[in-house]
Amino acid sequence: MPDVALLRKRVQKAMEQARREAADRRAQVNEARKAYDEFLESRAIPAFRAMAVVLKAEGLAWEVMTPSGEVRLVPDRRRDESIALSFDATADPPQAMVSITRGRGGRVLHAEREVKSGTRSVAALTEDDVLDMLIEELAPWLA
Repeated sequence: MPDVALLRKRVQKAMEQARREAADRRAQVNEARKAYDEFLESRAIPAFRAMAVVLKAEGLAWEVMTPSGEVRLVPDRRRDESIALSFDATADPPQAMVSITRGRGGRVLHAEREVKSGTRSVAALTEDDVLDMLIEELAPWLA
């Protein structure tokens, strides 16, 4: 039978370490959320709006929606389809994620990925990264 006093010390040490790690994680998420909010307002939303203007000029009607903490590009004819950018606090590190919803026949396809693969910080994302992602994800709609 293990020594209860030693086991208790080990459990207490593990609890303290878990508390420190949780506090560090909360701080990391808060910092990333602030960076995401700044990125959303100053780079992502303007990029989505610019893309909607260009698509409209090419005869494709798309609308930009900005629900809280997110930006979405939605085709006028298919409101159930979209390209949406949002914050994923569960990722390690927390990331700006793009969710793509497309209809194919009677099925709805949903995919999710990072805006730019390999980016370790939301603050490092640029307007060009958002535009590159949009062009890549719009390809099926543009054919």
